[in-house]
This record gives sequence, C-alpha cells and structure tokens, in this order.
Amino acid sequence: MVAHATLEEQDAAREEWFALRMVRRKEREEKEKKRKEQERFHREWWGLPTEGGEEGGADGGGGGGKRIEEERGAGKRMVDEREKEESKQGR
Repeated sequence: MVAHATLEEQDAAREEWFALRMVRRKEREEKEKKRKEQERFHREWWGLPTEGGEEGGADGGGGGGKRIEEERGAGKRMVDEREKEESKQGR
C-alpha cells in the first residue's frame, strides 16, 4: 500500500500517527495502572505477600516460610518450606 500512496497521503498518515501518539501513551499508562490495581486486589483477596516485601499473606505473616509450588498429579499444591524440612528431620 505504501508504494501506491501519494506523498500527501503519507504525510497525512504521518501527521495522524504523531498526533495520536500522546493518546496511545495515555491509554498504555491507564492499562498498566488498571493491571497493577487488579494484581493488588488479587494478592489481597488470596492473602499473598506483596511484591514490596511486606509481611502478611496466607500464613498470617511473620513466619518467614517461603511458599513454593510443587506438581502433584493433575494439580498444584502449596507447600510450606518449613513443613518439608520438619518431615525430612523426622519430627
């Protein structure tokens, strides 16, 4: 299509692209803001720790146990690292 466009059409398309540049930027920023808000809500709803390293989460916070995912057949199960260590020690 570019090969068939006249210089005037190319100039008009270029002007339109630059004119809408700030609109597209604002849309990207709003989309990112919405994504972060949804992520925050998801973490709050499920009691997951926040990215900032704040304490809290599914275990009530302050425990220091790192949560990891392990494959168990068709599904995944959350396992507390401390529980794994205790089972290895025979407690």
